[in-house]
Amino acid sequence: MQEAFEKVKVRRQTSSYVFDVYFNVVAANFTYAGGWVPDTQITAQMEALNKGYAGTGIQFRHVDTIRILSSRYFHDMNVPNTAEMEQMIYEYGSVFRKGGSKTLNVNLIGFSTDDSDTYGFGILPSLYSTSPQLDGVYVRYNSLPGGSSPYRQGSTVVHEGGHWLGLLHTFQDGCDGDGDGVADTPAEASPASGCPKGRDTCTEPGLDPIHNFMDYSDEDCRNSFTEGQIALDNSGLEL
Repeated sequence: MQEAFEKVKVRRQTSSYVFDVYFNVVAANFTYAGGWVPDTQITAQMEALNKGYAGTGIQFRHVDTIRILSSRYFHDMNVPNTAEMEQMIYEYGSVFRKGGSKTLNVNLIGFSTDDSDTYGFGILPSLYSTSPQLDGVYVRYNSLPGGSSPYRQGSTVVHEGGHWLGLLHTFQDGCDGDGDGVADTPAEASPASGCPKGRDTCTEPGLDPIHNFMDYSDEDCRNSFTEGQIALDNSGLEL
């Protein structure tokens, strides 16, 4: 599961396509601290998502918001890198996931058991044919625009949406290997933090792509996709 989650590159057909979006707000209780995100933040997130993909031929349409009261799912769901976590997400998705392969489910959860401050993860499209129940992006509830996170204000959904469309991190494989499979994203040894202009961690040509949405740079630093990433998103296999 983990190897497929990180490496396999099958993409959804995206050329001039509008994807339907469902927000699944998973909350432990009816408070904001418990995950009960207001509709205003969801509206602002949709605006940020479409702004992030402006000019790519890809846009997103908010269809509905589903509110799910579950302390277990809010606190415990996390990256499916164990059989137990994969099973939990499978059970969750079997009940709550909406639509087909070209419907984006944005699942807002707490990551309460995560010690590494994970803000989200996205399921690559290569997994849809065998595990559609897992499909979607899973995002920390307070990272939406107007949320309480001091670090993320909307770009997490853009970043995880990139994974959902088939993009890998710009620092994939570091300075070696195939990287992210995109020719115009220079190799990068490790994730960027802050906004380190002029950072150059690999000997290959080009500075680190710190402004790319698929890096880990600060919120105000990452703001774009490359032409190669856009072309890759728009030339995939239809699931």
